[in-house]
Amino acid sequence: MIKFKNTVKKSYKIGFILLTVISFLNNKASAQGAASVEVDEVILESLNQTIPVIGRVISLKEADVPAAVIGKIENVLVEVGDKVKKGQVLALIDIERYKWMSEIANANVNATKAEIKSAKAETNINLIELNRMENLKESSAFNVSKYERLQSLHTSLIAKEEIVEAKLKSALQEEKLAKLNLKRATVKAPFDGIIELKMVELGEAVGLGFTLFKLVSDSLLEIEADVPSNRARILEINNNISVSTTDMISFSSKLRALGVRENSNSRTIPVHLTFSSKELSRKLFVGENVNIFIPIGPGLKTPTVHKDAILKREGMSLVYVVEEEKAVIKPLKLGDGVGNRFVVLGGIKEGDIVVIKGNERLRPGQKVKPILTKDTNEGEKQ
Repeated sequence: MIKFKNTVKKSYKIGFILLTVISFLNNKASAQGAASVEVDEVILESLNQTIPVIGRVISLKEADVPAAVIGKIENVLVEVGDKVKKGQVLALIDIERYKWMSEIANANVNATKAEIKSAKAETNINLIELNRMENLKESSAFNVSKYERLQSLHTSLIAKEEIVEAKLKSALQEEKLAKLNLKRATVKAPFDGIIELKMVELGEAVGLGFTLFKLVSDSLLEIEADVPSNRARILEINNNISVSTTDMISFSSKLRALGVRENSNSRTIPVHLTFSSKELSRKLFVGENVNIFIPIGPGLKTPTVHKDAILKREGMSLVYVVEEEKAVIKPLKLGDGVGNRFVVLGGIKEGDIVVIKGNERLRPGQKVKPILTKDTNEGEKQ
């Protein structure tokens, strides 16, 4: 606490000395003759400038193509770098074995269907005998024990039919599974793309889910970049963003998505840009770096000062402002560069006249003869 108070006292002391020196220089300078200086006006400008941010081309579709069944690789039909179409066969896994399993499952279904026919035939035969016995109830030929036995047999045969029908349902499901495995034994490309990696060789045994290939789309591309948070805040979906490749190919893009989570380490927010490949004179590669130009304040207007007016003294930005034909030195806070000017965040205002040439030799409070150069002014406005 004592150290803090001493620091504060020291700061006040330095400030007092600085004010005394400036006052002394003002008084001394006022006695000197007027110095001819070139001046410029602090003007209000639209912030249509941009800053470059490094982005990267990414593929919207990248997939590890896995083995959906277990078995031995019987055939590999593609190599790294091959361009494939959706549905194109990439490899075969134990295809003969899965064909046999499918045929066995189909045979089991047919056998179960035959069992159902047999069971229904037995039920019908017993039902005919049961109905005949019921018709003899009023005659002396009616046999009670045989009738009851036929009734019991009928119940048993109905239950047998139900069991065989349930068995058929199970066999049908096993047949579907066998056909599905047979289909999966033929590995196909899920989308158009390039084979980036091949992870398997002929004759190799693979397990369920083993990665066989890495497939990357070379046509469904977009640009991803990490934009400083203070720049990302002014962006909106569908904003037009200019992009340039390292070999100076320029094209336009649109903001598709803006991230919601800030990287606390880099103070950036991810953005995603879409673009049309038809505009490009060459193909972009996945992972290629590009420059995207983020607007620093579209539609906003702010005071700007000519860069030649800025003086640097002990880490401070200073400027001479002409007031009543005297050069008054003022500290100011600067923002981004805008061409040959700087955005003014504080210290001076629109309409102030500042010295841009001869300011290095000026003293605070010195009389000046301002010269507003027409060429300079017109050059700034263009």
